[in-house]
Amino acid sequence: MGSVVRERVREKMKTELAQQLYAVFAERGLENVTAQQAAQAVGISRATFFRYFSSKEDAVVTALRSMNMHFSQMLESMVSNPSESLLELLRRSFEPTVLAAEGDPGTMRSQINLVKSTPALRATWQESRREQSSALAQALHPYCANPRLADTSALLALTLYDHALLRWVESDEHSLREILDEAFDFAAMIDDKWSTSR
Repeated sequence: MGSVVRERVREKMKTELAQQLYAVFAERGLENVTAQQAAQAVGISRATFFRYFSSKEDAVVTALRSMNMHFSQMLESMVSNPSESLLELLRRSFEPTVLAAEGDPGTMRSQINLVKSTPALRATWQESRREQSSALAQALHPYCANPRLADTSALLALTLYDHALLRWVESDEHSLREILDEAFDFAAMIDDKWSTSR
């Protein structure tokens, strides 16, 4: 029992450190800061850094993977409104990220740009998205007629979300909320037209 608790505490600590280190690398650039400098920035020693992570990239990958489940967990915790469409429900599941972008847009933009500019991290991001899509599809099963529709709905939602994220990073003119709402509203309009034409 004690070993299970210790392992949970260690994983929690590792995740928290990874997220703090990710913010440092995003702000300064992965290539512009050493592991020791990053460790000092978050208040740990170089030895502690390497006790948890094999490299700077490993720390960022750990942070990315720790974000994997929050959309599906959010969806599972929400109470659906009978008048709410599946797209509206999915849009609501992204609200914590929208709030984070509103609270600290500079950090989020830097983190996304770090991933975009680092080939190894882009590959990890894509793998992370595949895992996230699978988890989101699982959470969607109660709302869909069959697993195929749940898979398609999860993929559509994450594609709209990623498209909105990239547009937001590349432009200061609109908030992530505006861009994401516009993307989901457009998808809903297409769905409405398709439904009425059948």
